[in-house]
Amino acid sequence: MDGKKVEKSLDEAIKEALEEAPKIEGYTIKQIAELTGTPWPTTRWHLELLEARGAVEHFEIGRAKVYSLKRSSKR
Repeated sequence: MDGKKVEKSLDEAIKEALEEAPKIEGYTIKQIAELTGTPWPTTRWHLELLEARGAVEHFEIGRAKVYSLKRSSKR
């Protein structure tokens, strides 16, 4: 090697970054309501209760909340 740094193209850099991107796991309130056959307001209310109890958690993507089971902090 002659010590020259090989520059990556932007396409290559983006592809490498996306290979390590976090995967979205969970469902929106609407998706959970459809899966359970429950009205949206009822589903939201129960999700809020479960979140208050520490059983589920959410993160926001734009205006949508994506819910998943809460992961334990022990890893």
